[in-house]
Amino acid sequence: MANRFQIVDATLKAELAKPYVEGESDCFFLGCQMADALDPRLSLVKLYWRAYTTLLGAQKALRKRGHKSLADLYATHLKACTPAEAQLGDIVILQLADGQHVGICLGMRFVTKTGAGRSYHSIADCVAAFETGRGA
Repeated sequence: MANRFQIVDATLKAELAKPYVEGESDCFFLGCQMADALDPRLSLVKLYWRAYTTLLGAQKALRKRGHKSLADLYATHLKACTPAEAQLGDIVILQLADGQHVGICLGMRFVTKTGAGRSYHSIADCVAAFETGRGA
């Protein structure tokens, strides 16, 4: 059985290698894939697959489901924690210059997926965090 590090590593490698496609392989689905890898009972990828194909569509899909933000959406599926408490593989919401992005905690830094490729950030960019697969 794979340990948490192996699951996180394999999931990140697979997701970051995929071309960026909104609604299938973007920062939101990076978070969904990680959550599902660490707790397959969640099935977040299946739940949200192709719910949108553009950034505007993503915002509409969020509101249609009754959520005001990415943090609000993830809070319905995962336990919130402070960004400082985030552990390897936990999901974070990053506030960047072009808006919010879903990222993954790597320990002392956080990675997200953008149209230009992977992007690394510090805890100063985190506005929310959620535990993945702990105690599952």
